[in-house]
Amino acid sequence: MTPISRRRFLQGASALLLPLPEAALQAALEPDQAVPALPELPLDRSEPGLAEGRLVAEARPVRINSRTVEAWTYNGSYPGPLIRVREGETLRLSLINRLPVATNLHFHGLWVSPSGRGDNVWLQVPPGESFTYEFAIPAGNAGLQWYHPHIHGASAEPLFRGLAGPLLVEGDEAFERELVCDDRVLVLKDLTVEGRRIPRVRPTEVSAGREGQWLLVNGMEQPVLQANRTLLRARFLNASNSRYWKLRLSNEAPMTVVAFDGRTLESPRELQELQLVPGARAEALIVLDNPAPVDLWYHPVPRREMQFTGSRPLLRILPPPVPTPVSIPGRLARVPRFGAAPPDTERDIVLGLFNLCGRFLDPARVDIRTRVGAREIWNVRNADYMDHAFHLHTWHYEILELDGRAPAHVERRDMHNVRIGETMRIGIHFTGYSGRTLYHCHFAEHADAGMMAVLQVDP
Repeated sequence: MTPISRRRFLQGASALLLPLPEAALQAALEPDQAVPALPELPLDRSEPGLAEGRLVAEARPVRINSRTVEAWTYNGSYPGPLIRVREGETLRLSLINRLPVATNLHFHGLWVSPSGRGDNVWLQVPPGESFTYEFAIPAGNAGLQWYHPHIHGASAEPLFRGLAGPLLVEGDEAFERELVCDDRVLVLKDLTVEGRRIPRVRPTEVSAGREGQWLLVNGMEQPVLQANRTLLRARFLNASNSRYWKLRLSNEAPMTVVAFDGRTLESPRELQELQLVPGARAEALIVLDNPAPVDLWYHPVPRREMQFTGSRPLLRILPPPVPTPVSIPGRLARVPRFGAAPPDTERDIVLGLFNLCGRFLDPARVDIRTRVGAREIWNVRNADYMDHAFHLHTWHYEILELDGRAPAHVERRDMHNVRIGETMRIGIHFTGYSGRTLYHCHFAEHADAGMMAVLQVDP
C-alpha cells in the first residue's frame, strides 16, 4: 500500500488555506495521488442515432486505492465505466454475465420505459448468459444518472462489491453552451477490504445499512484533482449502499449547485453544504479563484444515533496554474410545475423498518395501480426511528412540502431523505410510459430486506 506520507493531505487547518509556490503544487501531485480518470465505455455510433456497447460483469482482481482487490466489476473497472450518451439517441447495451449469480441492470434516473428491453428490473440474466437492453433516450434526461444491479433481495452484495457506474446524458440546454469549465464525474463509494477480499455483509450491518472503512473518490482515498480551469463542475454520484455523504469546502466557500438527481435547476443555488443520500446525484460549480489548494471534506450524518465515520478530507483540489475567466449563467432551465390543480389521487406511504405501509415486498403483488397521465400526490411519512432515502423508479417527483412547509425552490428528484417523524409531500405526473416498476428505500440492505413496493402504471 502507498505510504501514508505520500498520499495524505497536508495536515493542520492553517496548511489547508496557505498558498503554495507552483513547484510545491506540482510536487504535491504525484502519479499515484491523482484522482483516477473514469474509463469511458466505447460506443459504436456507425449507425446514425444508435449508440451500441457492451458491459461485462465479472469477478476479477482490480486496483482499488493502490491495492489489488478481488472485486466485482463492469469491464474490469472500479467503479464501472462512464456511459456517455445523448438525448435523442437509442442506447443498445449488451450485458454479459460472467458472475456466479444472476444479475441485471437498473438505469437509475432515466425516464425511459420500465418494460421490455428498457429499464426492466424484473429481468434476470443467469450466469454465463447475456441480454441486450435497447431504448430511446428522449429529451428531459440530460444530466448525471447511473446504473447498478437490481435483483430483488440480492442487490446489496453486488453493489458493495463494485457493480455500479455513472451514466451521463448530454442535452442541448442553452446554459451548457455558456458554461466553460473543467467538467469531472466523481463517484463517491465506500468499501471495506480484508486482505484482498471484500467481506460479506454482517447481520449487524443490515439494520442501519452497511458502511465501508474506505471513503473513495473514483476508487481512491484522498486523491488530488488538478483543475485545468478556474471553474470546476463536479458531478457527484453517491454510489454507496447506505452511506450519506455531507460535503463542505475547507475554505467555507459555497458550492453553486446546478442540478440534483440528473435534473437541471431553474437557476443556480449557492450551498455551503451538500448532502447526498445513497443513490443521489448533484452537479456543483466550484470557483478556484485563489492560488491555494482547497479540500473537499466529508462530514458524517448520524443515523439511528450512530456515527460510523468521523469528519475527514476527501479530495484535494489544486487551482489551475493560469487562471481562466469564470461566468455562471443566471438562468439554467425551465422546470415544469406539478401545479395547484387537484390531483387525480392522493396516497399515504408509510416508511417502517424494512417495510412500506406495514408490508414487505411481494413481487407478485401490485401495491399501487395508476394510469399514464395521472397526477398523484403521495404523503411519504417516516414512522421508523431512523432516516430513510426514498426512491421512485422512472418518474421524478416534485417536493411540495416537508412537514407542511413548502420548499424555497422547485426541484425534481428521484431521491430524497425523509427524516425521523417527517412527512414529505410529493407530486408525481405519470407521463410517457406504462409498465410495472418499484418505489423503495435506497439503503441497499433495507431494500433487500423487503422495504420495496410494486407500482403498476396502466396505459
